[in-house]
Amino acid sequence: MEKIRSILITGTSTGIGRACALKLDKEGFQVFAGVRRKSDGEALKKSSTGKLMPLIIDVTDMKTIENAFKIISKLTNGELYGLMNNAGVGGGGPLEITPMSIIRNAVETNLLGNFSVTRTFIPLLRKSRGRIVNTASIFGLSALPGFSAYSATKFGVEAISQSLRLELRAFGITVSAIEPGAIATEIWPKARKTSEEIFSGSDPEIYSLYSKMIQHFRKTVAEQKYLQPETVAECVYHVFTSNNPKRHYIIGKDAKFMAFIESLPEGIRDWLFYKMIHK
Repeated sequence: MEKIRSILITGTSTGIGRACALKLDKEGFQVFAGVRRKSDGEALKKSSTGKLMPLIIDVTDMKTIENAFKIISKLTNGELYGLMNNAGVGGGGPLEITPMSIIRNAVETNLLGNFSVTRTFIPLLRKSRGRIVNTASIFGLSALPGFSAYSATKFGVEAISQSLRLELRAFGITVSAIEPGAIATEIWPKARKTSEEIFSGSDPEIYSLYSKMIQHFRKTVAEQKYLQPETVAECVYHVFTSNNPKRHYIIGKDAKFMAFIESLPEGIRDWLFYKMIHK
């Protein structure tokens, strides 16, 4: 009888994490789904096959990570096949008007949270010669104006992925980064709310200096065509089942377009993005 493979996914309450948890659960994996609220876990389990196990994990709270480690170690005999670092936050704006509290929250959640979870679970992954999937972003390959805080964390996720690919290779652990473009998830409305709070609380005179850029991105976000999270879930399923998972998965036409622009000489890249904003 084939052994059931176990996977831990953080940030499964909504969006990409939720879609991936349900997809992998449906395909027969034992999914440990990290959520911050018990009610979110209960709702997720109702939509699953019933085998999915929600766990309270706040990636900024080491106690919840350690507790999850104890539970998973006991239930899997100390062996975890897959880890998907998905928990994350968005939001921000021009650096001059973005409060440090917003920047710290992004760093603690998107970057330090990844370090904390991965560092904790490497021993279980080593035993199974497992796989790590890091949810990065196209903004981890392309840093646009007004996105410095978010991009800094996602560039960091790319750095973690690149380093660990070699660091853990001797143990048979593979590391892949997914780089989605616009996906229809809760991170967008939450990010917009955070950004609007930043803008409304900023000095009107300073805000006016960035108003053209802000209006451009408001319009872009409003007109953007979003892929469904299930598209990402199909990709993640491939990572966990392929004999040779790729190092990078750029998801969405918008993401591929931005990746193409990043391949151009830097001066041309900057000119194109500047002209898009300052038409």
